[in-house]
Amino acid sequence: MSALENFAENLRRLCLAKAGSISAAARGMEIGRSQIESYLQARRAPGRASVKKICQYLGVTEEEMYQRPISVDLDHGRPSAQRVLSAARDALEPLLFADPAAGIAPGLYHAYMTIPSTPDSLLCAVIVIAKQGNATTFRRLTNRAVKKGEYWSRFTGDHKGIVVERLNCLSFAAANQIGTQEPTLMRLRWLPFSEKLLGGHSMIFTPAGPSFSAVVMVPLNSRINLRTALRLAKVYRTTDDAVPRIVRDMIVQQRADFISAVTRDLS
Repeated sequence: MSALENFAENLRRLCLAKAGSISAAARGMEIGRSQIESYLQARRAPGRASVKKICQYLGVTEEEMYQRPISVDLDHGRPSAQRVLSAARDALEPLLFADPAAGIAPGLYHAYMTIPSTPDSLLCAVIVIAKQGNATTFRRLTNRAVKKGEYWSRFTGDHKGIVVERLNCLSFAAANQIGTQEPTLMRLRWLPFSEKLLGGHSMIFTPAGPSFSAVVMVPLNSRINLRTALRLAKVYRTTDDAVPRIVRDMIVQQRADFISAVTRDLS
């Protein structure tokens, strides 16, 4: 980011944190709303008089206003959504752009997850992998095929996030865009088979609260479109022939591996 862009981002974050809105902050600084907007869009640099008014109102130095946003003291009351998102973006930036993109191909996948409260069932979700520049993003759609009024319809999810690869492990970090808006995490590794299988575990939210489940993720045939993938994404019995045999076999192994790892860590 340029110095002018740093100023614009710091101005937005600090105004929202202090006054709750840009308009309220502009009135407090006695600067016109359109003038403030030009600074926020980094279209023009503020003059000396304007910088002085802004810094006095926000309680920061001129040097701080031009630093990277992460360096500015933001302890001005309750965090705003914009401030949190901006801080999160700064924190994630090294993960997205410092290293090569995660080694998973864009496309549609099905992720089969064990359900802690019902061990004889598997929850199937659609995973959509995409590339945005050097970043790998994903979207996990859960329970879209469940009819309204059914038990599992209350736990519909639309999780959006990023995929980061470290030490041959793919981490899928996201936040649910609906409902409880809970954060979620999947940590998967490539399994040693000819099929492109990923296995590991996921943090999920169940009726009893947050828990962990074993996961097996498989790519879908290129002829399967999103509509069909969503129709097939639902809760299955572990013995259902609609679940690929390799998934039924490997989900047992992933569950056992996860339980073994937890036991080892706690002993």
